[in-house]
Amino acid sequence: MALQSSSLGMVSGTRFFKRFLKDTSATVSQIFALSAIPFFLAAGAAIDGARINDEHSKFMAAVDSAVIAVAADDRAAITGLEGQALADRMTLLEDLASEYVEKNYGGEGDIDVELTVTGQSVKLDSTIEFPTTIMSLVGITDIDLEASSTVKKAMRPIEIALVMDTTGSMSSSGKLAGAKTAAHELLETLYAGTETEVPRSEFIRVSLIPFAAAVRLDKNAYDFDLDWIDTNGDNPLSKLNFNAVSGTPSAWNNYYAWSQIKKSSTEYHEWNGCVEARDSSGSSPTFTAYNTSDAAPDSSDPATLFPAYFLPDAPYGGYSSRRGWTSSNNYGVGYITGTSTTAAGNECLGLSTTECESTADADRLKRQENYRKYIDKNLGAESTSSDGPWSLCAATPIVPMTHDRGKIEDGIDAMTADGNTVIPEGLAWGWRTLSPTEPFTKVEGSGGISPATISGYNDARWQKIMVLMTDGDNNVSGGNYSLNSSSYSAYGFGGVDAADNRFNSNTWGSEETQIDADMATLCTAVKAKKIPIYVAAFGTGISEATKDKLKACSSGTEYYAEATSSADLVAFFNHIGEDVINKSIYVAK
Repeated sequence: MALQSSSLGMVSGTRFFKRFLKDTSATVSQIFALSAIPFFLAAGAAIDGARINDEHSKFMAAVDSAVIAVAADDRAAITGLEGQALADRMTLLEDLASEYVEKNYGGEGDIDVELTVTGQSVKLDSTIEFPTTIMSLVGITDIDLEASSTVKKAMRPIEIALVMDTTGSMSSSGKLAGAKTAAHELLETLYAGTETEVPRSEFIRVSLIPFAAAVRLDKNAYDFDLDWIDTNGDNPLSKLNFNAVSGTPSAWNNYYAWSQIKKSSTEYHEWNGCVEARDSSGSSPTFTAYNTSDAAPDSSDPATLFPAYFLPDAPYGGYSSRRGWTSSNNYGVGYITGTSTTAAGNECLGLSTTECESTADADRLKRQENYRKYIDKNLGAESTSSDGPWSLCAATPIVPMTHDRGKIEDGIDAMTADGNTVIPEGLAWGWRTLSPTEPFTKVEGSGGISPATISGYNDARWQKIMVLMTDGDNNVSGGNYSLNSSSYSAYGFGGVDAADNRFNSNTWGSEETQIDADMATLCTAVKAKKIPIYVAAFGTGISEATKDKLKACSSGTEYYAEATSSADLVAFFNHIGEDVINKSIYVAK
C-alpha cells in the first residue's frame, strides 16, 4: 500500500484509476478503495456545493447593490431618449452596472450583465463563471452563477405637497397656464400615466396648496374641522378689525362679521374658508411662534386657533382703480361707500359727522373698523371681479392629502390668479398638510384604497416631499401709506400697534423683512423634519435677493431652479417627478 500511495503521488489521477482497474491482484483494501470513489466524489460535490452557495449569495448581493445604484442614478431617467442617444445611455448604464457588480463581488471571472430600464423599473440580469475544485476531477471545471434583481421605482410611498403661487402677477405672460401644465405633468410622471390610466395609487398621496396673500381652506373637504378656527373671537387677532369703535358688541370678530353681510337680498354670507396667520410673537403660554409652526390648534390656548380672514373696508376716498388706495395717505380696499351717519350700508353709520369727515388717522381708523357698516350690506356673491372681505386671499382652496388624483387635478385646473404674495403662508400650510398633527391628520381614500392617517415624521415607509413654486418677492406693499402701512394679508395690516402686529413691528417698510424672515424660519423647520423642499423661482420678476432666499430654502442645488419660461418650469417639474421616483425605490425579487 505504501508503493501504491507513492505511485499515486507520481501519476495523474486518471492514469492511476486506469492502472487500478487493470490490476488483477484484487485485495480487500483495493476493492474497498474502488468502492469509496463515489463517496469521495459525493463529498467533493458537497464541498463545492457549499462554496457555490456561499459564492452565489455574495454574487446576488453584489447584483442587488448594483441595480439599486443604477436606479438611483439620475442617468437612469431615460424618458424622451430614443435612437442612438438611448443606445448610448444604455451602454453607459450597463458599464456602470458591471463596475458596481465587480467592486461589490470581489471575485474572479468575466461578468456578463443585461440591463432593462423602463419608466417604473430597472432590472439587472448577471452571470459569472465560478471555478470548481474537487468536481473538476470528473470534468466539471466551472459553474455559471446567475443572479437577477429588479428595482421598482416610486414604490416607496410618497406624501407630496404642491405649494403653488396663485397671486395676481401669475396672470401675466401665460404663467398661470404654464404652472398648471407643469403641475399636471408632474403628476403624470409620478403616477406613470394619465389620470384616466392611473386615477389613484396606494403609493401616492398628494395635497395642493394654492396661496396668495392668504390661503383658503375647503370647509367641505374630507379633512376639515371647524374647531381649528377661532369662531368666538377668543384669539385677540380675530378682533383687531373692530377695536377702534367703542361699544363694539363682544360678538364681533372676523368669523362673525361674515354672517352680517348679505350676498343677495335674502341670503347672508358665511365665512368662506380663508384664514389668517396665527400669533408670531410667541406670547402664548408655550411661547411658540405659531405662524411658523405645525402646532396643533387647541381651544384651551386661543393663540393656537386660526383667525378667520376678513379684509376690512377701508375709508372711501373716491379712487376708482380697483384695490388702489382709497384716499390720500391711506392704503386698503374700499368696498363700502356713503357718508350718511344714519342710513344702513354707509361707512359712517353710527359715527359723528366729525368722525365721518375728519382726515385724522384716529377718525379714519374708526370708519375702517366701524362694525355697523357691514350689517345687512349687500355686497353680492363673492367674486374675483368684485371686492369684499374675501379680497386678496387665494381664490381656490387647499386640497388636503388624498389618494384621489382627480381632486388634485381639478384643484390645479381651478387655480385663479389674484392677490399679493405671502410665501410663508403657503409654506406653513404645505407643511401642515404633511404634518401628522392637527390641522389635517386624515388621508382621503379613493376607489378601493381605504382612508388613512398622515404618516409620522421619519416613517420608514413614507417619504414626505414639498414642492414650492413662486413668481415673485414677498409683497404686501409695506410702508406705502400712513393709516395701514400695508395692504391686507394673512398678517393683517402693518399699521396696527406693535403689540398686536404679526409683523412684530409697525415701522414703515418692516413688513416684507418680517415675511422674508418667517419664510426662512419655515424652510429650516420643514427641512429639520427630513422633508426635502424643491423650489422653482418662476418668471423674470423675482429679485436677485429673493432668488438667494429661495435657493437657501431648497434642499440643495438639484432641488432648485430658476425657470424663466413656462417650458423651463415644465422641465423642472418633470425633473422633480423623475428625481422623486429615483429616490423612492425598493428591490423586488
